[in-house]
Amino acid sequence: MAQTASKPDPAIRQVTIAALLCALLSACASAPPPPDPEPVVIVEPEPEIPIVVADPEPQPEPVAAPEPPKVTIVLSSRSAAYEDVAEELGNLFETVSIYDLTDRSQPPERAFRLINDSDTDAVVAIGLRAARSSVALAAVPVVFSQVFNHQDHALVGERSRGVAAIAPVDVQLAAWKEAQPTLVNVGLVIGPGHDELIAGAEIAALERGISLSVHIANSDQEALYYFKRMVRDIDGFWLLPDNRVLSARVLREIVDQSNRRGVTVLVPNPSMLQMGAAISVSTVASDIAARISEVIAMIHSGELGIVPAITPLSETLIETNEAVLGQHATASTEAQQ
Repeated sequence: MAQTASKPDPAIRQVTIAALLCALLSACASAPPPPDPEPVVIVEPEPEIPIVVADPEPQPEPVAAPEPPKVTIVLSSRSAAYEDVAEELGNLFETVSIYDLTDRSQPPERAFRLINDSDTDAVVAIGLRAARSSVALAAVPVVFSQVFNHQDHALVGERSRGVAAIAPVDVQLAAWKEAQPTLVNVGLVIGPGHDELIAGAEIAALERGISLSVHIANSDQEALYYFKRMVRDIDGFWLLPDNRVLSARVLREIVDQSNRRGVTVLVPNPSMLQMGAAISVSTVASDIAARISEVIAMIHSGELGIVPAITPLSETLIETNEAVLGQHATASTEAQQ
């Protein structure tokens, strides 16, 4: 038996749809409003900073240290005073050659042919004979020492300089005054050509309250004559190493007469204290060598033009003859009483 499908009532369908719409609208009205959408933040990427690697600065080429100067020492003789300076110089320079002019197997002309053919940078001449030969024959700059009367032989020139042969005059007078506080009148006899030294001595004496009487002599006999004239009016006699006017005989007579008259004698060499001198102010070998080294360093640096003609010394050796000083002090006290 066939079944017949029944059609829904249109009125019911409309009611149902209406009911559904009402329910949906009611639900929508009661539901909370949707949240506001989150703002969208757009983050732009930071620009990349380029890393610049600087090229390393070019380093200067290392400068090679200059070669130390090579030195040749020429000795007037093998005296202890000369050899002491040569020994000290040997401690200051890496390369040193030594020639002794008293060596008969090697006369000066031959010695200097060898020196000039070598690679030496400077010649150090110790003593007058060595200085004269070196200045005349050496092909390189010369530094001389232990020459008191250098002006007589024109030893200072375009390529030659000297180091003082004596302690500074102000140092000598200061030491003398300290050893003999009563020192007031001093006599000095010296050969010609030392005007600068005399001027310095007069200034140093004035600063210490000393009256300095100076005479210029041309021979040892003339020096003795001037000494005998002044010995009655002085309480100190100043001996400088001027062998032109002070021979060994005259030196002994001056010291003997000075002691008989209560006059102290200042000498430049401690060995003369045994003769009866009261005080010696002498040079020091290591100081002489140090000053020579300074001059050679300047020459090696191309500064010969600003090196002084004679470089002064810095150190001195002071020795006294206490027995002689004591006798003079007692005599001076008795005379004042």
